[in-house]
Amino acid sequence: MRTRSLVASFFLTSLAGLASIGCSGESGSSTLAPLAIPEGCNPIAFEHDCMLPYPSDFYLVDDASMPTGKRVELTEAAKPKTAAEASFDLMANDPVDGFSTHQPIMAYFSTGVTAEGVLFHTDEPEKSLSADSKVLLIDAETGKTVPAWGEIDMNPPTPAERAIIVRPFSQLQYQKRYIVALQGLLEAKEDGSSGPLAKAPQGFARIRDKQADSDPALKPIADRYEKEIFPQLETLGVSRDKLQLVWDFTTGSEEHITRDLLFMRDDVIAKMEAAPPVVTVTKAVENTVMENENIWLRIEGTIRVPLYLESAELGARIHRDASGKVAQNGETEVPFLLQVPHSANPADANFEPMRILEYGHGAFGLREEINYSFMRGYTNQDKYIAASVDWWGMTEPDRNTVIERALMDQGTMFDFVDRLHQGIVNFIALSYALKGPIADLPELQRFGKTLYDANKLYYYGISQGAIFGVTMLALNPLLDRGVLGVGGGPYSFMMARSGSFVPFVALLQGPLQSALTISKLIMLSQNRWDRVDPMTYAPHLLKDTFPKSPPNRHILMQNAIGDHLVNHLSTHLVARAAGIPLLEGASDPVWGLDSVAGPADDAILFVDYKLSELPGVYCKLPPDTQEPEVHEEVRRNPKIKAQLDTFFQPDGMITNTCEGKCDPE
Repeated sequence: MRTRSLVASFFLTSLAGLASIGCSGESGSSTLAPLAIPEGCNPIAFEHDCMLPYPSDFYLVDDASMPTGKRVELTEAAKPKTAAEASFDLMANDPVDGFSTHQPIMAYFSTGVTAEGVLFHTDEPEKSLSADSKVLLIDAETGKTVPAWGEIDMNPPTPAERAIIVRPFSQLQYQKRYIVALQGLLEAKEDGSSGPLAKAPQGFARIRDKQADSDPALKPIADRYEKEIFPQLETLGVSRDKLQLVWDFTTGSEEHITRDLLFMRDDVIAKMEAAPPVVTVTKAVENTVMENENIWLRIEGTIRVPLYLESAELGARIHRDASGKVAQNGETEVPFLLQVPHSANPADANFEPMRILEYGHGAFGLREEINYSFMRGYTNQDKYIAASVDWWGMTEPDRNTVIERALMDQGTMFDFVDRLHQGIVNFIALSYALKGPIADLPELQRFGKTLYDANKLYYYGISQGAIFGVTMLALNPLLDRGVLGVGGGPYSFMMARSGSFVPFVALLQGPLQSALTISKLIMLSQNRWDRVDPMTYAPHLLKDTFPKSPPNRHILMQNAIGDHLVNHLSTHLVARAAGIPLLEGASDPVWGLDSVAGPADDAILFVDYKLSELPGVYCKLPPDTQEPEVHEEVRRNPKIKAQLDTFFQPDGMITNTCEGKCDPE
């Protein structure tokens, strides 16, 4: 029986007589009248917020069709609501079989609480393992604490609207139960300063104090806590009477969130290996140096790619068969762009074919970014040919669809994640096209040779191109070398700190109004992002790789401290998940990352521009930007570009091209 269904029993029985004094089992306390818990609300903290804390196994129900045998289902009462009191559910059309391994863990006290004494990401992670840490995250199976930190969501304007968020320092494990415990939190005064100890919510207080026997809603929860939660806390040495809120949640399966994209990946690889994709040139233009100082040849065309969506139109969902499995829905023509710089224009037959970069563009951008000033100059200076397709789902035209959903139908706001599946497939198809039919195009032949060497095909992704570049590279059997510039993950973490999402949050303030509801939406969005998120696929980038992956894939991550669009904390998370070491001597140590001396096969580095204040230290939008805007500066740094040149080689290695630490001189 679902625990929360017991709440309804309160409304079926007269409870007036239960207020009399009596014994309460082993606690020896007074018998209390059952709490008036609204139906569908989580009983442990209902007076503060119906839904929170979350994630919580209170919302886990049986479902034999799911890999874990469970499904996350919000009650109608707990679903977020618009200003017009209309509920919405991000999981209605895409159910999940457990909670995310990397979503925000959120609790709320209506008085507000402060972060005083709460271990932060700037502190030593090992201190979070201590039994007296104000925020505890515990592996329920082993009873061991998990490194985690806490922060106050500073996006709501007043302390009383702000939730406390628990964040693990590393990705959690799949299909594992975790216990969250809060203790010693202080109330927030109106000015944000600390007040007295925050009181435990009524429901949890009764469970903690063994006063739940007479409450039909709390009794089964209390019984489970006594068997499955309090023993672990007691073993750790946590004082039960000091606990303010405790709950547990169980993560979902990797199979469920990856099976759609893995099916598409395996299917498109099989089809591309059986027959190369059909490539059609729609336009080819040669420029003189006077007409374009950097680009000599520009080729526009299409690649015929299997379609796994209901259509190629904006907003289309994944196409499924009668059983709900992904199915191909014909083919689609995917536009591509390829540009050859003047430096790759051969003078005679003795020319050496150039290296070619498959380029991943930024958030809600276009393939046309290879024609923007940076890439035009970079490819001409360092002698690369560049090619790109669009990240379907997060292109410039997709933005309008997302805006419309954000205003009118928040439950479907993240449906564009379906199109991102196809976008990743399209990049894999581009790799096959560049290895074969594009290399054979007459427009790219000079003196009997192709202008580029298909064996020197590499990936370069910046910002969004680095974020989803992790996912695409983990799935791509042809790309064995990639550079990820200013990327990170998971997406819900970046959203709450990124200047890129300020316009979307501003839009949501109209239909939602409540800042706490917007924070809930960001939290819940991770269930949708997981299906394509870099944190889902980072563990398969270098280790535990998928079938047909390159035997030796190499990754270079280039980032900056204080990036106001992709926070460097999110980069730490991806690097830890992928097992990418920190380049020794180039950056300060980062917890959880090994260090490696150059020359190295794989590495990450951070350029430190010595900003006076670091954007994104706190969960706050918009982040405080500083000059220079390092998100843009990293790629333009001559030392960073020099590092690319030594890495983008068949036997390339990563060296520290800075003079000591990259700072950035």
